[in-house]
Amino acid sequence: MENKHVLTLDSQKVLSITNALEVLSFSDREIRIKLKDNTVLTAQGSELKITCFDDKNGTFTAVGNFTIVKYRTGVDGLIKRVLK
Repeated sequence: MENKHVLTLDSQKVLSITNALEVLSFSDREIRIKLKDNTVLTAQGSELKITCFDDKNGTFTAVGNFTIVKYRTGVDGLIKRVLK
C-alpha cells in the first residue's frame, strides 16, 4: 500500500504536509522533508520557520513566504515505477 500525502499551501504563507517522515535540512530560505514514500519535498522562500513536526503521525507545518515547492523521487522509486 502506498503512503500518499496531502500538501496544502495557504496563500503562499502556510505549508502543511501529511505523511512526513523526517526533516532532512532547514534554514530560513529552504526546508527539505522526506516523506513516507521516500519522496523528498523541497520548499524555498524567505523567513521560513517550522511550527510543527510530529514524526509519530507524520504532520508537518511551516510558515513564511514560500516561492517554490518541488518534489524529487529517489532513483529506487523511479526504477520501481519503470519496472512495474
